[in-house]
Amino acid sequence: MPLIAPRHLLLLCSLTLLACKESATGLEDDTGSTGTTTAPDPSTTMPDTPTTTSDITTTAPGDEGPGTTSTTGGTDTGSDEAGSTMAVTECGNGIVEDDEACDDGLTGNDDSRFCTADCNLNVCGDGKLFVEWELCDEGAANSDDYGSLCAEDCKPGARCGDHKLQEEFETCDLGLENGGKNGDNQGILCDTSCRAQQLRGFITSEGFTGALDGLFGADLKCKAAATAAGLASPERFHAYLSTADVDAKDRFDKVVASLPYVLVTGKKFADNFPGLIAMGPLGEGISVTEYGSTLYETYVATNTAPGGVSFSPEENCLGWTSAKPDYTGRVGFSALPVDSPDAMLWQAEQWWTGVKSRQCDKAVFHLYCLEI
Repeated sequence: MPLIAPRHLLLLCSLTLLACKESATGLEDDTGSTGTTTAPDPSTTMPDTPTTTSDITTTAPGDEGPGTTSTTGGTDTGSDEAGSTMAVTECGNGIVEDDEACDDGLTGNDDSRFCTADCNLNVCGDGKLFVEWELCDEGAANSDDYGSLCAEDCKPGARCGDHKLQEEFETCDLGLENGGKNGDNQGILCDTSCRAQQLRGFITSEGFTGALDGLFGADLKCKAAATAAGLASPERFHAYLSTADVDAKDRFDKVVASLPYVLVTGKKFADNFPGLIAMGPLGEGISVTEYGSTLYETYVATNTAPGGVSFSPEENCLGWTSAKPDYTGRVGFSALPVDSPDAMLWQAEQWWTGVKSRQCDKAVFHLYCLEI
């Protein structure tokens, strides 16, 4: 075999290295190639790109440098300027994520629906009206106290105008009719503060002797009875009673003549004071005590004739100051059941205000107490 000149040997080595490089980079024969591939010599060639395993690039914890991104499967999860990775929660994408309680998407999230605009559940007390379930929601202001706009269950609170009688605070509630010209089924009007346009009356549950300590003492007994029964404004009650020189009607000259009278149970017994003294009470009369119990066929101190004037200068237990049997007092008969055979006579002759006289030492003298 002939010897190769040194310069020729150098040229051959250079060509061999070039062929190895083209093979490692996977290049095809370009124009002018002979179509043959020269196998690289492992002992003389190195690849230009780093070798990867399972297509995963990993960096040991703590070795990351600025701009280093950890990848899995070749997918970049995103990074900030410092190279850290952060998951982003997006309210409104329709997917419940991380700290979201719900997410019905951009068209479903709304403060008036199940899921609020900030992806929280719409609950009573959050101040956001859930129109399908709540009637109101004032948030922290929800209260069961009277007068509250919204109760703790997100329903309108008890208040004047809700058409529900709150007896502790109201004497009537006609809802939208409050302050109007239409009254209840008895024709009694209710003002805008839920106060019935009416006056009250009752017969005392207790009977007294004729020693009432005069008209003033009789009034005190009415007030005491109203107080004991827990009636509102007990100081407004006065005894319907006459002496020799004082007519019962004159003791009620300040009463509002247009207002009806009702029993403490709410049943009307007179359209107004003038009607009461002229025609007597309606129905079964003033037959209910301060406690709301019925008291029929009971004697009541009056010494008053129909029309509200004094009946006699003598039949008043000495000005309603004496309990001596030598004196007498004129009494009425409180009421009779409507089915009593004497009911019509009781009404026609106005027995309610005067029917007979009784000795003053007998504790049979009840009182009619009427509100002024």
